[in-house]
Amino acid sequence: MNFRQYLNESKEMLDISIQAAGKYLTSDKKIEEFLTSEVTVEHKTDGVKITAIKTENDWVIAYKGNVLYSSEFDYQPKTKIKGESIGASQFKLVLEHFEKFKNANIPTDTELFVEFLMNKPTLSSDYTKKHKMVLIGHSKSTYAEKFGKLKTKPSGFDISKRDIYAKELKLDIPALLFKGILGSQITFESGIVDKVLNSEFSKVKNSMTWDTPKILVDDIRNLFLSIESKYGGLEEGVVLKYNDRILKFQQEYQLDQAARFAIKQKYREESPEAETQYWNNVTGAAEGIVRTIVVKSRKLPEILEELALIMKKIPLNFAHSKKTTAIIKDDIQLTAKNLLIKQMRGNNNALILGKFRVLTEAGHAKMIRRAQKLYDNVVICIVTSKDTKETKDLREEMIRKTFPDVEIIHHSNGNLISILNKSPININVVYAGSDRVRSYQDQLKNTLGTDVREMPRTDDDISASKIIANINDEEFFKKNTPKAIHSIYNKIKGSYND
Repeated sequence: MNFRQYLNESKEMLDISIQAAGKYLTSDKKIEEFLTSEVTVEHKTDGVKITAIKTENDWVIAYKGNVLYSSEFDYQPKTKIKGESIGASQFKLVLEHFEKFKNANIPTDTELFVEFLMNKPTLSSDYTKKHKMVLIGHSKSTYAEKFGKLKTKPSGFDISKRDIYAKELKLDIPALLFKGILGSQITFESGIVDKVLNSEFSKVKNSMTWDTPKILVDDIRNLFLSIESKYGGLEEGVVLKYNDRILKFQQEYQLDQAARFAIKQKYREESPEAETQYWNNVTGAAEGIVRTIVVKSRKLPEILEELALIMKKIPLNFAHSKKTTAIIKDDIQLTAKNLLIKQMRGNNNALILGKFRVLTEAGHAKMIRRAQKLYDNVVICIVTSKDTKETKDLREEMIRKTFPDVEIIHHSNGNLISILNKSPININVVYAGSDRVRSYQDQLKNTLGTDVREMPRTDDDISASKIIANINDEEFFKKNTPKAIHSIYNKIKGSYND
């Protein structure tokens, strides 16, 4: 089965988007279909999503689009990784596992989607058995790796060979709880696969509301969510598949912001000032290490191997009341890695954002051309609010005609952190008009290695607002906009005359 319709493209891999059952089962007809169709129910594990690409003789492993390298975690003893780490060094266990299966019988260019049950403050399920890997799907894929970033283009999300690949690679698969028809006591009982589910069902089957479909759905939900995970504790939820549809039942605490905040607080200082000082110390230590490493045109694995050697020996002159030395070293290593990547030759890029209602020659175009001369690449973010959504495609067309080689992304507001996360490439500098510099600096005060560069306006600048106000004056338009968009003047005029 290829559940393509339930997937969202993201910059690093496919995001598996599963609708909550409660948001779909909103009518008698939908509930009846759910209860009378053959449904497969599997546990939904609470881990982080790893992507693994099979190459000709090896694997490329990445988390959130960031490539993981086997030697970068050599500073951390395995006992510390398993017993203490809440950070990236746990990925060493993933890398070592796949290292054993370089020559596995998996087709080249297959992308695997794996849940890694790591110890992480943002995960809610407190498993007693950690660091397991669960293969949830696979796809034929193309990919590109550059500056430590992995971009993949899967053809879909397939599970047809999941069990075969999992057996070949000694990975787990989601625990199968049920396969059958949910809507009656007899069909439910005959569809049970899991022993724990069978035991729990025997306790509640006579109290379930079999003759009231809407209430029965709630009874079924509560039953499935009560089944303990094979890894200990409760799972995040269950996934329900039927008639080429995927839904999920999810634990309430997964959506409880207070509960999730409490989990994060386990590794935060009680005082916000003390936590801020800790991260200032981490940054200072990372910057000190980075200054000793020559980056130039070296390959990233080589740079990170040198970083690991330094990390192994580095003494710590600060502490955290809730973090061990191993955890602190993970924080320093990740910070230093990000700084080193930003310094790599060819990876010095700039971001320019705005609404770009009409591309101006003396303002927008001048700024973009100057950035292209100073930086390796330029990313343009088109901000589209409610009042500009009708011209979203037109504004992108103007930029593409004028600057065919720039990266273009879209966002609904000027939140720089969200925009930087959306950028397909590293950003070292954000361009800002004089009136935006302070605001951008405030937003980026905790973003290491990304600065704001001011582009002051001059008296000769003609604003987009002035061009729109005079949109029927073709001569004025052509005088103040790039030549590349003059051919679509009538289209632009029509948009702003409506």
